Amino acid sequence: MRHDSATLLILLAVVAVLFWFVPDVILIVFAGCLLAVALRAAGEPVARHLGIAPHWGVMIVALVALVLIGVGLWLGFNSLAAQAREFTQAVPRVLQQLAGLVDGLPGSDWLKQQVSPEKMEPAAQTAASVAVRGVSGTLGALGNLLLIVLLGLYIASDPTLYRRGALALLAPGLRPRAESTLNAMAHALRGWLLGQMFGMIFTAVVVFLGLWAMGIPLAGLLAILTGLFNFIPYLGPVLGCVPAVLIAASQDPSMIPWVIALFFVSQNVEGNFLTPMVQKQASDVPPALLLGAQALFGTGLGFLGIMLAAPITAAAMAAIKVSYVEGWVEDPADQEERHIIRP
Repeated sequence: MRHDSATLLILLAVVAVLFWFVPDVILIVFAGCLLAVALRAAGEPVARHLGIAPHWGVMIVALVALVLIGVGLWLGFNSLAAQAREFTQAVPRVLQQLAGLVDGLPGSDWLKQQVSPEKMEPAAQTAASVAVRGVSGTLGALGNLLLIVLLGLYIASDPTLYRRGALALLAPGLRPRAESTLNAMAHALRGWLLGQMFGMIFTAVVVFLGLWAMGIPLAGLLAILTGLFNFIPYLGPVLGCVPAVLIAASQDPSMIPWVIALFFVSQNVEGNFLTPMVQKQASDVPPALLLGAQALFGTGLGFLGIMLAAPITAAAMAAIKVSYVEGWVEDPADQEERHIIRP
């Protein structure tokens, strides 16, 4: 028992030191594990259907995803680039129009100064490249993105190898509970990813159709931005709505309530009905806990921390439930108390 406790304390101390000195490395490794879970979840059904080894299924899924991304960029690059340039030109004009609408209200002088052409030019250039920088900037650098992809491919191809290595660091008495914890974390991440990817696609499609039906320009670019931002629960939809509202204001201010209503309805349908049905409560994270985690990780780890706050929280909840609540707090023989904590 003493040996088990000493091993656990040493590992916790090592993780704490890494978080203190190189938190980005921990986030990159976690992002690689998250990608591995996604590739494994998609690759295993393909392997079973084709009658091949699971790692070949993972490679097929990765190759197909790479081809689809490349074809999509090739087909849509010119259109998206033109829309991005149009968005760059529209943002300063839109904000100046909004400043005119609030003329005479408290703070209007300050707003006019902020939206002057001299100050808006750098901001417009930043907004034009938000689609690209939303990926590369979030992950820190292109090298980190490549490292995440390689980690995901290697771990997804043979997760048993890395699981055995992780369990070998623990004392023998801790290994059964640790293996159950890893399984629970992988299940929670798989459920969260499935629901989140479904929500991103659903929201992007609905927003595109809605904006296109209303005649809002740049519907394709705005839908892509909305889908990408939707990866961040609760905060992402708000960030995705802002560009659409600005573009709508530049065309017809009367369309602003309709655009806001479109985002509100799509997010409520996706967040309250569709995503929970897809996830099947595999990673049911309370909203208050998730917002608190986003604030914590965002303060200490930047935008990458905000992006990964939700899956980290889902995995942490699964680990705490299996290793702490069920493994230490609860008495397995006390069935009367178990149903109070876990219905």
